[in-house]
Amino acid sequence: MDELITRKQFAAAIFVSLLSPLLRLLPQTAVELAGRGAWLSVVPAALPLIALGAILSSFRTHMRPGEGLGGLFLRWLGPVFGRIVLVLYAAWFLFYGGFILRSGADRLAATIYPGSGPTAFIVVTVALCLLVALGDLRAAARTAVLMRAVLVGALAAVLALSIPNMDAGRLLPIGWRDAGSIALGALPLASVGAVAGGFAFLSGYVRPAKNPRWLALSMLTLLVLGGAICAAVVSVFGPALTHTLTYPFFIMIRSISLGDLAPRIEALVIAAWVGADFLLCTFLLRCAHEALRPVFSLPAPEGLSMFSPRHGRFLLWLEAAALLTCSLALDMPPWQLRAWSDKLVPLISDIMLYGGYVLLWLVTIPRRRQERSLQRRE
Repeated sequence: MDELITRKQFAAAIFVSLLSPLLRLLPQTAVELAGRGAWLSVVPAALPLIALGAILSSFRTHMRPGEGLGGLFLRWLGPVFGRIVLVLYAAWFLFYGGFILRSGADRLAATIYPGSGPTAFIVVTVALCLLVALGDLRAAARTAVLMRAVLVGALAAVLALSIPNMDAGRLLPIGWRDAGSIALGALPLASVGAVAGGFAFLSGYVRPAKNPRWLALSMLTLLVLGGAICAAVVSVFGPALTHTLTYPFFIMIRSISLGDLAPRIEALVIAAWVGADFLLCTFLLRCAHEALRPVFSLPAPEGLSMFSPRHGRFLLWLEAAALLTCSLALDMPPWQLRAWSDKLVPLISDIMLYGGYVLLWLVTIPRRRQERSLQRRE
């Protein structure tokens, strides 16, 4: 790989991808746990993200040039246990991507195209994700830079235009008695941020970081945006009504009274939904591939024509088929899909990305000490 993705491009890709779970979980789940104080939950949410960042930074210092988390785990855990761990992470990335597609398609059908089914949207999106995944990963990262500016601008415009409908009194009073619920409200925000941990499998395609805090600004922006969404929706509808609405943020957009401008703002937010889901699923497809590459000792898929099956690129087609299968199999009633979205999927994600990384960090302490000892001798 002659050219690597810059850290700025990689940070943009992570940020735009995380908008997908952010817009899916907030503000309902945070308001359910924290009530009117959900907007303050961004403060305790930063703590687990800092801890996860420290663990990933520790992993990164031991990665060889061109190596991602998959290669590192195989090296540290051995050919048997290492392969088991990598297959589990690949399966999770594909399942999570399939769920994101199903959730996004159902949301689009419920709010924009009532009465239409999600199947066509899912099939088309998977096909587009595969095409991008088969191409140069740098192109997807550069696209993310442009998408970040557009999507953040659209969301900022929505928040600004909703100010006339807001009542700050619905956010107060908040006292020390609310501290426990506010801390619980950090759980969905922490779950959103944890998804960034999966991108460590793509580290082999990214330039080494000169500063370990290269992602801090993007994560801070994401937390601030999440807090702003919670504050805006609660101040418009109140905590009780916010919790009962299916898509309160989208309903808030439709309450904006600006004549012909309102449909355009609505279209921008729909673009944010679809664009974030698409980019996240594309990178999850590549994360799954990078988890499976060391399992089968395959070279990097970059540098070949898009439809070439060489260097294990045929595996991307199988992974896309698995992504599509998972998405189509998750056909369930809206109330059940929401339960999965709000509780089950974030829980499994936290187990895989927080719990799994912490456990692997502890298990590999002897190996890290051994490597540091060898480095000192050299």
